[in-house]
Amino acid sequence: MSALSDRRVLVTGAARGIGAATARAFAAAGADVAIVDIDPGHEGEAVVSDIEAAGRRGTAIQADLTAVEDCRRAVGAAVELLGGLDVLVNNAGGNLGIYATFEDLTESDFDLIVALNLKSTFFVSQEAIPHLRRRPGGRIVNLASELVWVGYELMPAYVAAKGAVVALTRSMARAAAPVTVNAVAPGPTATERFKRGKWYREERQRREADIPLGRFGEPEEIARFIVSVAGETGDWCTGQTFHVNGGVVMP
Repeated sequence: MSALSDRRVLVTGAARGIGAATARAFAAAGADVAIVDIDPGHEGEAVVSDIEAAGRRGTAIQADLTAVEDCRRAVGAAVELLGGLDVLVNNAGGNLGIYATFEDLTESDFDLIVALNLKSTFFVSQEAIPHLRRRPGGRIVNLASELVWVGYELMPAYVAAKGAVVALTRSMARAAAPVTVNAVAPGPTATERFKRGKWYREERQRREADIPLGRFGEPEEIARFIVSVAGETGDWCTGQTFHVNGGVVMP
């Protein structure tokens, strides 16, 4: 029997991309899964259908996690629908297609990017931790980014917010114990959103040549690592950031 059998899991930002792959991977490992997304839509419905096809309970919750009240409502809904909570994956985030130099980034865009990546992680976790403590083995996995170490001049707010998620992970690991809190920092990953971007459409060969393993990652590869950290692999590990990036970053 899997270590994740009958665990109750909440994955944010999970209607598509890494979040959707993670939700499906947890269901395949025997967990019940609630997904949260600002717009679950047909893609969210498909994720829930796949969870149920794996023989597990699944549900989609609509929430805007840049708002604290929605963070609290989403956790409450997941707990009610699943009957509790054992694992939280803070996957919601992204740069929202906002590319600007340090000099040109507006206050409103800065605030939105920081709220989506950092504020949501903080307040969803704040609401979830009391539930995660109610039985042994509670887990939080936060999503960071390899750009924290690489930097990118046209995404300064995103890089800063993900760097803050890494720092927050260490602080939360002390505050939430015995719940474990770790971060996963993916490298360039071929999600559908990524494939629509400039790096994939116009610069794929050059960018892949810079990766020691010679290719972009797949969402399912990141998802498998997240699930392993949420299972027995993470029993005695907290406050760490794991680099799943094909060798882009070797700290």
